[in-house]
Amino acid sequence: MFKKKIKNFLIITSLAVVIFLLSSRTILAQAEETLFSWSLNFQKIIQDFFKRFRPTSQDIYKEKYYELLQELAKLKLTLKSLKETDIVKIQQKYQADFQEVKVIKKDALGNYYLENFPGIAEEMIVLDKNWLLVGRIVKVFKNYSLVQSLETPNLEFNVTDIEGNLLGLAKTISNGFLEVNFVDPQMKINVNDFVLTEKGIFPSGLVVGSVVKIYRNQFNQKIIVKAVFDPESSTFLVIKK
Repeated sequence: MFKKKIKNFLIITSLAVVIFLLSSRTILAQAEETLFSWSLNFQKIIQDFFKRFRPTSQDIYKEKYYELLQELAKLKLTLKSLKETDIVKIQQKYQADFQEVKVIKKDALGNYYLENFPGIAEEMIVLDKNWLLVGRIVKVFKNYSLVQSLETPNLEFNVTDIEGNLLGLAKTISNGFLEVNFVDPQMKINVNDFVLTEKGIFPSGLVVGSVVKIYRNQFNQKIIVKAVFDPESSTFLVIKK
């Protein structure tokens, strides 16, 4: 009889604890976030371990543009055919006001998870080590932050050519490609031309990518742009302004 009472007491106590936890959304949310944060970091450790045994493939296309950007920075775009752009200005503007942050994970939709630092906030801009646009922080959690990158579909913002002429509204498609519709047919655009941000959700002058395809007719042009940030980077730069 005594054992039966103890058994009933334990069952009732267990049920009470379960009901209490289920009734507390805050506790469940915190537990879920902590568990997810632990999972992200564990996945990062596993990925880093196996990367040691995988051959790394260099993206020749992107390397050429990284080298070109470095040359443009060194020369400060003094070529007569080009005016000085915001590429160098952006580096100078944010040189003392950025935080290098570890990338924890990239998901299938193109979002990145970053480690937090004191003062991290939503809407902060994220660049790669070459000062090329990655995206922006859209959500800050207790243990990590979520970045909507240029590989995420349906992100829209205005873009210009390298001389600051407005091209139109760019929209991310997927896998780092963007399309810009209804470009003025009179504008001269070439494959491999750089595309930069116009002031809006991003500061102006950030390098988005380069033109890989142009569709022309007598009424308008549509261009396809390939983002040139490094999607495999282990760290990104977060602009703190």
